[in-house]
Amino acid sequence: MLGFLKKNDRKAKFDRKVLRKNDISLLILDERWNGLFANAEKTPEITACEERLKTLLKDEARINAESKEISQLKKKCMDKIIQLTTEAFEKNNENARNEMKNCEKEIKRINERLVKIEEELDNIPGLIKETNLELLEHTVNIVYFSLRKNQERARELDALIEETKEKLMKYIDERATLSQDDTDIYSYFHDLLGAEELEKLDKEFFKS
Repeated sequence: MLGFLKKNDRKAKFDRKVLRKNDISLLILDERWNGLFANAEKTPEITACEERLKTLLKDEARINAESKEISQLKKKCMDKIIQLTTEAFEKNNENARNEMKNCEKEIKRINERLVKIEEELDNIPGLIKETNLELLEHTVNIVYFSLRKNQERARELDALIEETKEKLMKYIDERATLSQDDTDIYSYFHDLLGAEELEKLDKEFFKS
């Protein structure tokens, strides 16, 4: 059924090389995945993967926001250096030169941080994908175990339904036989004794 599962393992394991080529949706953002646990409890492994994914997504958003923020700060520093150039060199303003040096230091610090940010942003998608695949493995194991239990119970219910149908048919046949017997008896005694005597017998034997 699932060709990308490796066999002979006690728990299902995916062939990561195959799945990495596929576009596996981010499970924690998938309504259908969340729906799998509407009536089922998540295992500690699933909860741990879910939390790791949430943390990675928050980290990615935070780092992107930081990258945008310090890139804007870098632009301001560069603009300020341009503005101070005339004052610092043509007018020989020491304060302007010091401000320029401070801006250059800040730009250097920002550039170093941007390199690290780029490395982090390069790594996070891979970590998200691997954690998502791990979550998928845990999900398949718990859901398919539940499916197996459901199928076993369904087979039990099928047997019970069949058994009940057989009993019901016997009850229906017995009820029909009793009804026909009653009809035949009433008909015979009606013809033999008449309606008035038959009514007396009903009152005598069926009085509450």
